[in-house]
Amino acid sequence: MEGSQDVTFREAGLFQKDAFTVAYKDISAIVSNVPLKEMQPDAESITHHQRVVEQSRTQGTILPARFGIMFKSEDGVKQMLAKSYKDLKGKMAKIRGKDEFGLKVLIEESNLKKFSTVSHNNAEIKKIKKEIAASGEGTSYFLKMKMDEAIRNDTYRRIEALSQEIHSDLGKTVSESCLLRSDFDQIILNAAYLIDRAGATRFHKRLESIKTKYAKEGFTFHLSGPWAPYSFC
Repeated sequence: MEGSQDVTFREAGLFQKDAFTVAYKDISAIVSNVPLKEMQPDAESITHHQRVVEQSRTQGTILPARFGIMFKSEDGVKQMLAKSYKDLKGKMAKIRGKDEFGLKVLIEESNLKKFSTVSHNNAEIKKIKKEIAASGEGTSYFLKMKMDEAIRNDTYRRIEALSQEIHSDLGKTVSESCLLRSDFDQIILNAAYLIDRAGATRFHKRLESIKTKYAKEGFTFHLSGPWAPYSFC
């Protein structure tokens, strides 16, 4: 966190302990005293960690740390701050006055059929269709399998192109952006955007325009935030 002022967040830390600042020069780490043992990333602990992150954002620019970082003493915290001082200051300068927003774009399974129908106009697929019509029963079976795979690949290629188009378009309105891993096939875009608070209106207007543009494609947009900039630290 920027600043060396003493700040206490009452009962906000793990095990409902106070969270407080440990300063080095003009930056501070926000910590709490806990038993020296492995911390389990259960729902309650993660909630407390996130609560401290969100409360500390009211004090100024922060770099959110991953859960479970431990030091034996406050001196250990200060040594870490001293060792990483230049790097931490640079990262704080990059994210100062900015928030992270997350965007997921989903497509329903039923809407994939529409893309598959369009894929039948693909030149490669048309060629396989002609081969099927001129082949015997045994050969046509394997050609149909080949055609199904070609349709599936073409469908996902065109969906990927649309998702990249959306990501690129939104990227023009933000300070920085990144793609995140998608755990489900229905999520065709999972991205994070670092947005200057002064320019947030421009991002939201562009997103509304994109929603209108792609409404006919059957995409669903889920925007979350503002968050601390986890993805850009």
